[in-house]
Amino acid sequence: MSMRPGKLWSRTVFLLILATIASTVILPILYFLTISFASNYEAYQFPAKIFPTFSYSAQLRYNAEKDSYTLLLKKGSTYEAVKTTQDVSDFSLYCKSQLNVLLSSAAVQELFNKAKNTDHALPIKLKKDFFRNYIVFFILAEGSMRALFNSLKAAGWTILISLILGGVSGYIMARYKFKFSNTFSTSLLVVRMFPAVALSLPLVVYIMKMNLYDTSFALAIVYAVPNIALTAWITSSIFKGISVELEEAAMVFGATRLKTLMTITFPLAFPAIIASSLYAFLAAWNDSITALIMTNNNPTLALLVYRTVGSSTIPNLPAAGAVVLLVPSLIFTFIIKNYINQLWGKVAL
Repeated sequence: MSMRPGKLWSRTVFLLILATIASTVILPILYFLTISFASNYEAYQFPAKIFPTFSYSAQLRYNAEKDSYTLLLKKGSTYEAVKTTQDVSDFSLYCKSQLNVLLSSAAVQELFNKAKNTDHALPIKLKKDFFRNYIVFFILAEGSMRALFNSLKAAGWTILISLILGGVSGYIMARYKFKFSNTFSTSLLVVRMFPAVALSLPLVVYIMKMNLYDTSFALAIVYAVPNIALTAWITSSIFKGISVELEEAAMVFGATRLKTLMTITFPLAFPAIIASSLYAFLAAWNDSITALIMTNNNPTLALLVYRTVGSSTIPNLPAAGAVVLLVPSLIFTFIIKNYINQLWGKVAL
């Protein structure tokens, strides 16, 4: 049976909107990943490529009148001259620094000999060192493993503080009605409005007095302040959806309030707690400005990326550093995705 014109039109519009949204999200990410694998030569090419390349189609031409060699790279349907030299080491260095191609002096000399004995330009294929930008990043970012450990500690403390204080606040908001309860819940939102960097400036004075400056725990205190409010609001909505009769029934059978919370209420609210931990993790993991104020000798990975490649004029190295920073976030999100789907009532992937 053929589809009605009205239904076919609405479905076509829906698919077009969906494709537009998907393209808006996917294409920038794909371009970002491509830049992270691009060489210095490719980073300045226009139009930029959507997909990364693994090799170059090139030609090596011998210039008899000057006894030099010219490297030509394929650009569209033509070849572009990019380097002319007669020195083996200079040619090898250019390939390494600008093209991410590793060629030994012996390999370059062999190419020179072939080009010299050829009447026309010698066609060659230059294979890229695909992960060279990432290798260079870790070379420049000295102490990256220690910074990674600092970020993990700061994120872990942030999650712990946010879940304990925010979860308790959310339970109080959902279960108890007291004077100024609306003011209490609203004040949490007001705290949420302040960015972490604004809170770090006054807090750094007290943190230094407590001898906690330049520690992951101090960072977690600053990160946790706005996330406590967010956690409280997320968990309170879930606690309101959990029947009070379940808790009352458990206490009738002899369970204490604490045991009821640990065995009945918190397990039912676990998806909301996990979702809250994601927000806390991302807030702590991606921050660099607060870490710049609160740390000195123990930077986080985000701050190390900022210091290492933040001033670079070539986009490929900063992109590689950002991808390194992105990977742990993706791993953490992938681990807890099923709980988030449960929170929003979706079928687990």
